[in-house]
This record gives sequence, structure tokens and C-alpha cells, in this order.
Amino acid sequence: MRSGHEKFKKIFDKHNGVLKTSEFQAAGYHHKILRELVNQEIIVKIKRGYYKWQNDEGISDITLITRLFPDTVIFLLSALFIYGYIDCAMNEWHLAIARGSARAKFNIDYPKVKPYYIHKDYINIGKTIDKYDEQEISIFDRDRTICDVVRYANKIDKKIVNQAIKRYANDPEKNIDNLMIYAKKMRVEKNIRVMVGLWL
Repeated sequence: MRSGHEKFKKIFDKHNGVLKTSEFQAAGYHHKILRELVNQEIIVKIKRGYYKWQNDEGISDITLITRLFPDTVIFLLSALFIYGYIDCAMNEWHLAIARGSARAKFNIDYPKVKPYYIHKDYINIGKTIDKYDEQEISIFDRDRTICDVVRYANKIDKKIVNQAIKRYANDPEKNIDNLMIYAKKMRVEKNIRVMVGLWL
């Protein structure tokens, strides 16, 4: 690390390696310094207003997701993977966000994200806070996630759908009462009874 940059690295570390311009300014520094650090290849601009330290391998995908998109919820295949309902590695993160939200902010090279714009009546159903990879995340709970699987079943590989439902059925942490409450609210109660009820 170049001499004199340690003080800036400490600010980045304080914010899990990803820093907003406003946070840098709140630490008492002018935003122009960020541009200078980019030009010196000390830091990298991820997207407008967000930066990370160059070659910082300690920043996980989930840290970037939670810092860049704090108003989203881990969704569908990404939620299935976190809950251990599927084994396939993800090549993009599925994120739910309220319909009407800006789309341009998801145009980043890394990590790859796929936003789903969810109706306001559904965005908070089963939403919870959990921990993954030592990072606090916003994610739909297991029961809501299975409702999403059923709702999007025609857009997901059939093997993945079946695997997820089977593993959910064997999951001691499932809550069938919540599953049916969510299913009714999301208007997939009939399909839940047919597709999930078979394994319960």
C-alpha cells in the first residue's frame, strides 16, 4: 500500500470494503480525493457513488450486494441456494425490488444481478433478516421462497423446482401454516396444494 493511503483504507474497512461518496465525505474528506484515488488505481469505481479498494479479494459477492442494493431482497434461485434447497452454483444473483424502482442502478459488470420487480402487495410478504457468509442480508423466508418457486415454476428448470420442493418438505425449519398464509395472499394456494402437498 502506498504511503499515506492507510487512513483511506481504514475508512473502506469500516464499511466492509465498499464505500459511498457520502460516507467518505462524512469521514471528513472531499469527494475529489476519490477521483484522485481512482486515477492512481488505488480504488475502483463500482458504479456511480460507490467504490471499493483495488484488488481487495476479501469482499464477497454478498457484501457487494447488500452494500450496493440495500433496498432489495434475496430472491428465488439465490434464496433457494442459500437455504440449501438447490446445489447448482449461481451465475447471477436474483434480487426482488418494489415495482417502479429505478432500473439503471442494476447495470453493473460485477456481481451479475437479475432484478425482479415485485408488486407492492407482495414485496413484504415473508421478508426477513438472516445471516449468510457472516453478512446480514434481507431475504424471503423459506416458506415464501417456495411460494415464489411455484409462482415462477414455468420459468425455472423442472429439476430445480422438484429438488427445491422435496428439500423444503424435509426441512425441519419449514412452517406449513406460513406457507399456506403466503400462498393465499399471493394467489398460488391451489398450485401449492398440488405441487407441494404431494411431498408433505
